[in-house]
Amino acid sequence: MTNNERHFGALVAACAKETSAHILAYARDAGLDPLSFLVNVAAVLASSALAAQPDDQLPAASRHIQNALGLVHCLQDDESETASPRDGFAAPEALQ
Repeated sequence: MTNNERHFGALVAACAKETSAHILAYARDAGLDPLSFLVNVAAVLASSALAAQPDDQLPAASRHIQNALGLVHCLQDDESETASPRDGFAAPEALQ
């Protein structure tokens, strides 16, 4: 892993940690189940990220999200044989 990839991973991990804490605080303040609320917000964010992708980048972005979540089984057999595991995206080191 290069220094740039490590730096990028550290920024992503720090952002995720701060954002999660903020989301959990919102849930607690509203009297909601914090973990369930966090999962719901994460699902909306992932959907929004996919919706914002140009059509030609949508398959790679979708595979990246699936791989990041450990949902490799969601890929079709023929697609998983030809797709690179990360499609050029480096997972943050803190999440590996």
